[in-house]
Amino acid sequence: MSEFIETIVVGGGQAGLAISYYLKQEGREHLVLERAPAIANAWRNQRWDSFTLVTPNFQVRMPASRIRRKRSLRFMSLREVVKYFDDYVQRYRLPVPLRCRSAGRREARIVFPKFEQPIATTKRRNVVIATGLYQSAKIPAFAAAIPRTFFSCIPCNYRNPLFCPKVRF
Repeated sequence: MSEFIETIVVGGGQAGLAISYYLKQEGREHLVLERAPAIANAWRNQRWDSFTLVTPNFQVRMPASRIRRKRSLRFMSLREVVKYFDDYVQRYRLPVPLRCRSAGRREARIVFPKFEQPIATTKRRNVVIATGLYQSAKIPAFAAAIPRTFFSCIPCNYRNPLFCPKVRF
């Protein structure tokens, strides 16, 4: 299957969903490609269990989304943040295929893990990279000198004080 889609947005997080909203409002043909099994993957899988925003809710507000005044100065829990993004995609019917990846400079070959070959080749005019700034850990060289008797891990591996992953940096 081959088709033309004006814009491909790579990444189904906060930035990718915001871009998708505006493209949809303008009537622009687009797809938001998300590699993970669900949108907002970093929020779902790279935060600790008791995570709460450190900024008030109004600072996370998505385009055209309203946060009630009395809730705007509160701080959402991890579960609330994930639900907020899930509801946003449903409310605005944003085109976000999940578990896919893209490759190629001239064409975006949309590949789903179940299939060996691309199931769609999409010619596109624009590509927006919205994969996030902090997706890879930045580990300073001196970390290698930390004795093994001290537990250390990168933040996206930490879940809670009872679950300490075996993976160290």
